[in-house]
Amino acid sequence: MADTAASGSLQLSGRIDMDSAADHLARLKRQLNGSSIQELDLSGVTGADSAALALLLELLRHGRERGNALRLGPLPPTLASLARLYGLDELLDGHCRSRS
Repeated sequence: MADTAASGSLQLSGRIDMDSAADHLARLKRQLNGSSIQELDLSGVTGADSAALALLLELLRHGRERGNALRLGPLPPTLASLARLYGLDELLDGHCRSRS
């Protein structure tokens, strides 16, 4: 699920996996197009597989192409672990807000 959490922020929640990533991606791209959303809040993500990483990379590319420097909220532990495993942690860390 993806909902506008606050002005300039979009929240992604639930399990993000191969079965749900395409639907999440389509919905998020629609919500990002023409919006002033600057951050994707990932605090509600309860589970993820490698498809979630692909989704995040595609959203970052989508934003960059539209001149929107989308930031990611802190990665949940599952996503952070996968990012390290695939060598994407440094790339994603450059787009992440630090944990509070």
